[in-house]
Amino acid sequence: MNDLSSIDHTFIRKLTEIIQTNLGNENFGVKELARETGMSRFNLNRKLHSICYKTINQFIREVRLERAMEMLLKESVTASEVAYKVGFSSPAYFSTCFSEYFGYPPGEVKKRALNSPEENGKGFVVEPVSTKQEPVQTGIKQPGLSKQVRWVIVVASFCFLFFTGIIYYFNPKIFGNLNFSTNDRIKTKARSIAVLPFINDSKDQENMYFINGVLEAILDNLAKIKDLEVRPRTSVEQYRNNGTKTIPQIAHELGVNFIIEGSGQKIGDQVSLYIQLIEASTDKHLFSIRKNMKLEDIFNLQSEVAFKVASEIKAVITVEEKELIEKPPTTNIAAWEMYSRGFELHNIADLENNIENDKHAKEYFKKAIQLDSTYAEPYVQLGWICCYYDELDSAFSYANKALHFDDKNSNAHCLRGFVFYVSHKNTKAEEAFNLAIQYNPNCSFAFDFLADMYYNQGDSYKAIKNKLKVLKLENNPIEKRYNLISLWDSFNNVGLYEEGKKYAEKLIALTGDSTYFYWTLLQLNYNLGKSESVVNYAHKIYNADSLNLGKLLGFHNSYFLGNTYVNLRNYKEAYRILEKYTASMNQQGRKIQPYHYFGYIYLQNGRKKEADFHSEGFIKEILQLMEQNKTTKKAPPNLGLTFGYAAIGKKAKALEHLRVVNSCAPSLYTCTQITVFKISPMIDCIRNEPEYEEFLKNAEIRYQEEHDKVEKLLSDEGILISSQK
Repeated sequence: MNDLSSIDHTFIRKLTEIIQTNLGNENFGVKELARETGMSRFNLNRKLHSICYKTINQFIREVRLERAMEMLLKESVTASEVAYKVGFSSPAYFSTCFSEYFGYPPGEVKKRALNSPEENGKGFVVEPVSTKQEPVQTGIKQPGLSKQVRWVIVVASFCFLFFTGIIYYFNPKIFGNLNFSTNDRIKTKARSIAVLPFINDSKDQENMYFINGVLEAILDNLAKIKDLEVRPRTSVEQYRNNGTKTIPQIAHELGVNFIIEGSGQKIGDQVSLYIQLIEASTDKHLFSIRKNMKLEDIFNLQSEVAFKVASEIKAVITVEEKELIEKPPTTNIAAWEMYSRGFELHNIADLENNIENDKHAKEYFKKAIQLDSTYAEPYVQLGWICCYYDELDSAFSYANKALHFDDKNSNAHCLRGFVFYVSHKNTKAEEAFNLAIQYNPNCSFAFDFLADMYYNQGDSYKAIKNKLKVLKLENNPIEKRYNLISLWDSFNNVGLYEEGKKYAEKLIALTGDSTYFYWTLLQLNYNLGKSESVVNYAHKIYNADSLNLGKLLGFHNSYFLGNTYVNLRNYKEAYRILEKYTASMNQQGRKIQPYHYFGYIYLQNGRKKEADFHSEGFIKEILQLMEQNKTTKKAPPNLGLTFGYAAIGKKAKALEHLRVVNSCAPSLYTCTQITVFKISPMIDCIRNEPEYEEFLKNAEIRYQEEHDKVEKLLSDEGILISSQK
């Protein structure tokens, strides 16, 4: 600390004392330290970085680690006990941080102290934190060097540099493969980045709209660069009030190599902003920008950050991307303010399902349009609000207005694609989503809907490819769970069970839910005809999740317990499960919908009244659906009617609808559906009919073609973990 001024020394000592006072509180972080010092997080971070080149999180962590070293040397405690005492919630994470900071794990501290006179704890000096940019490897105070030794080092260094220069002059290629610089290291890293929620340094919390608007604009500009992999705001919001997690830890959870942090405030038309880019693995600051400017200059800063980030981590920006980034969303700063206020309210409304906030958001968006009628984004957000309330015609109109003023607006194309998607206009939806991705290569929303659309069309390869992209971009727990389930289901549907198991295992790690893992094993054994194993795994699922009986009896989940018994012709056990399901639904006050599987179970157990309710009700609902759609030439509803009529023994009617199925283009069926077609007792009355045999043959051929195609394409791209014939 001798190289600090007395004022800075006192400041660092004060921070250290505050942290040590709250050492055992794992929730004591940036916000709490700033509050204790009476400073804003922005000013605290700025002052700390100017003194010792460290972030607040890094400073707190190193004080904790220095104290941990002292405790391990002087007290009779385990590493796990120390971890909790110095404020780490996980001993494993404590061990990782300790090893990175000191160069060896906490378990070796006493051993090293015993083996080395210099590390026996007697001369150990605990400094609050290193103030030099170089990382501190140990807490040992090094003895000074004599004048003679220092002179020898200087002369040797000069000679080394001199001869190195001579070698480089005559043969520069000898250094071609060496990696000396940060930039060279960065070239080898994936260009993945996350922008953490910015800190509002203003005392007026109403100005939160401004700081979030700046974040959103920077994020939007970065997302336009195809050479960058950018996490959406939905993935980073979970860290808004983070007080304990370090930058490396957050980056690991998000799967990124670079992090942007920022803070700022707005007072009148004056803006103060601080933005920094951090290399996650080292917690090293690659650059920082401090700006005090007028509000009207904000657009220049937003594009400047994108270009500076791309330059620093060597990301390529195309000419078209450069034009998109440089183009301001509006020339009217007041319109941007109205839009940002509305966007903030709309986000809150989305999170809280608050209609009142959406009403106010609409007012702000309309004010923005009044100030600049050519501003595309307010039209887009008005369109999304219309979508949330099923006003699709108005949403489509707003999307078209936005594209009239900005035909390269990714959000507008995405909105248009969504309207087409929910209107079952898949070709137009695909075109719109692809345009959204063209102008924003990190548009997770477009990838997600394309994945769902391809899945419903039976194109498993495209569905998996797009969903894998979504899984990489989206990292919030809810979205991640949904994406893992979707990938698990897609792989299982084409019989790639080993890959399905991999995503089921990730689901277990994320949610603790083992049902999907057992589901995969059940499917595999079901298709192999191993009935005993099928029942065993069905019971495991039932025991793990017996209350969620909807999982056990749905047609698309026919491999669960209730339908497993149907397919094994054990109708008494199927009836027992159905009765438990019915009792549970009645207890919850939920309506039981007619379902042909239920009808078949009741029929086999002599319960004609219940059987008629379900069988006839199921057939009636499908016929009404077909009438509303003005078509009888779609295979799925006709296939449902084939099973429905066959289950109650109406052979002629069943064959009538089966002929429609056979006249349509061959549909893709899942591996498990093929097994159902082969063994289900519900179609016994038509099983040996030539028309049914033709249907089954076509279904098997189509399934096998899809299986082989997906396996080959994904294997060629190195996505599959093994070949699975």
